[in-house]
Amino acid sequence: MTQLQITSLEQGVSAKVARSILASFEAMFAEFLNITLGAQARFEQAQWQGVQQAMRDRLKVYEAKVAVAKIAVSTIAFDCLDDSKMWHQAKRYYAQLVSEHDNDAISQTFFNSVFGSIRGHNKIRDVHLFILKRQYRPLNRSRDAIESTLPASSNLTQTLTLLLQQFHFRLPYEDSVRDIHLLNDAVIEHFQHAYFSEVTPHWCMQYGNSLFFRNKAAYIIGTLQYLDGAPIPFAIALLNNEEGEIFIDSIMLGDAQLSMLFGFARTYFMVDTDKPQAYVEYLSRLLPNKERFELFNAIGFIKHAKTEFYRFKVDSTRKMPADEYYCNAAGIKGMVMTVFTTEHSDYVYKVIRDKFVAPKQITRQQVMEKYDFVKNADRVGRLVDTHEFRYLAFDLSRFSPSLLAQLQHDAGQSVVISGNALILKHVYVERKMTPLNLYIQWASNLELAQVMYEYGLAIKELAAANIFPGDMLMKNFGVTRWGRVVFYDYDEICPLTECHFRTLPVPNNQYQRLAEAPWFLIDDNDIFPEQFPVFFTGHPAAKQLFERYHADLYTPEFWINIQHSINQGAIADVFPYKQTARFSRKDTV
Repeated sequence: MTQLQITSLEQGVSAKVARSILASFEAMFAEFLNITLGAQARFEQAQWQGVQQAMRDRLKVYEAKVAVAKIAVSTIAFDCLDDSKMWHQAKRYYAQLVSEHDNDAISQTFFNSVFGSIRGHNKIRDVHLFILKRQYRPLNRSRDAIESTLPASSNLTQTLTLLLQQFHFRLPYEDSVRDIHLLNDAVIEHFQHAYFSEVTPHWCMQYGNSLFFRNKAAYIIGTLQYLDGAPIPFAIALLNNEEGEIFIDSIMLGDAQLSMLFGFARTYFMVDTDKPQAYVEYLSRLLPNKERFELFNAIGFIKHAKTEFYRFKVDSTRKMPADEYYCNAAGIKGMVMTVFTTEHSDYVYKVIRDKFVAPKQITRQQVMEKYDFVKNADRVGRLVDTHEFRYLAFDLSRFSPSLLAQLQHDAGQSVVISGNALILKHVYVERKMTPLNLYIQWASNLELAQVMYEYGLAIKELAAANIFPGDMLMKNFGVTRWGRVVFYDYDEICPLTECHFRTLPVPNNQYQRLAEAPWFLIDDNDIFPEQFPVFFTGHPAAKQLFERYHADLYTPEFWINIQHSINQGAIADVFPYKQTARFSRKDTV
């Protein structure tokens, strides 16, 4: 580690600030890792409530340590705290301190966070912070010890058996022979050409050394290669039968299935590794269509994912065609948010309006609290994750006069024009999807049936996770490229257990029957499921299909039963693969 020569008091302060921030980063990382290290024990002991609490606890670690660092740096810097020259020197010193650090990029983001908490996010400059440039070192197998390779074999069963032996649990397998047989059959079915090959089968397997834990599952992730074909990424899902044994529930094979496993509507993995940067490099090879910020996000490093997203955004803007401009996102204009994007972008930007359109009765602070609620919730693959930014800069020339005027009119308190930049003081970034109300307009009969099934299933899975969307109109749900329905409008979202589901009172007379307004008292948390058919106004075919699969959502009893289950401590099963992909255990259970 290179040491800087301290030749002045100012440089001495800069050096101490840099060392203090690095010490706080190491403390943050240690606490983050300590929570993560408990994931296997929680899985083995079926502590599902503990799994959710650990996830919430881990999300608090970063900001807590930034707050500690802020106090320490304020004490050390004292009257130099607002000195830009001091911060510039502190950045240079810090860069040298972490130059050989295994997680230098993540540590640099922590430096940025401390600076932002002290100086304000509106004063961020690349000269003071680690913002734009980042060179990724290649994965070093001997140094990083992220992956291992099994001996090549002509016997797939032996290869799979050897793979499972690399991971040690305190619990026995329910039936390892059965599970390996099921794995073998699933792999052979995927590599169907194996049956027609005249060459002796030749299997090569590589795997990541760390298990991935999320919800009630553990995953083994790696690649499998047949003969001299391309390596195929895989993920093997292991579950706890809650009777003292584990079993293999499914195997996901190929980029498409692993992409859904690492999807943007899922909660974060817990991965036992002290080298997350190296793991992201490894995952990037398995999932080349995933951006690095998506992978950092998937393993819980959400603050650094924001740094990576900003670099991605800047790079994407530079590559935009000259005639491409920001435009309103597809769908009905929001009453709470102004949403814009570009034609070829995979992301939308959501800005809270200065005033909300009636009948919305909610404050700006309450909207932000709803988004915080989603960040801390188990999203069960049905809630879009968001990145929250403050003072996010855009190229002003990319905004059409009409969109610029709209932003200034609807969200003027959040818009700052500075030279060639349009700066949003506060903005959320979400993955772009096709709004469900638009999707059904051009969907085929088969697609309509599938998406209506998905729509109701999304509502039911959210309910089982103690989440009530609030406004369940189709315009608030999106359809992903995989055909999954995901909720993305959070201004009315709340815990399901806070809702009061009621049956509509029966009118006692003609006056009540013809009344334009409700003639009975309604509390803020009262929900009448019998009114849900209004969501399908104007699309009777969609309504008919929805009711074929999910008519039970119209009854208060469905919701009350879910509430009872949640209050009894039940945690819903969440599978990032179809029910049909689950292995049969009927021979044993």
